[in-house]
Amino acid sequence: MKLNAAQQAHVEEQLGIEALAEENPAMPKLKEVFGEHTFFVDADGLNIVEQPAEEQGADGAIVKLASWAEDHTQLRVHEPEVLPVTVKLATENGSDPAA
Repeated sequence: MKLNAAQQAHVEEQLGIEALAEENPAMPKLKEVFGEHTFFVDADGLNIVEQPAEEQGADGAIVKLASWAEDHTQLRVHEPEVLPVTVKLATENGSDPAA
């Protein structure tokens, strides 16, 4: 899912990671392979946030799409792996920051 600026900031704050900038040279290929998402890279690999359709505005699940090779110079794509980590996409008062 493509996060808006408020949702992206909320995820970055909760996980202590940064999203890849739209200007990143890897973005065209990532979008071609995985579709339109906000991509996050951490020490373990490439992640996105997904949200069940019936729960719009609720928590999002972190999904790992690729893991780093041993030398951390390239990512190895694998079956999407839903991690046991969720992030709140709504603000503390319950409103969706996308609204």
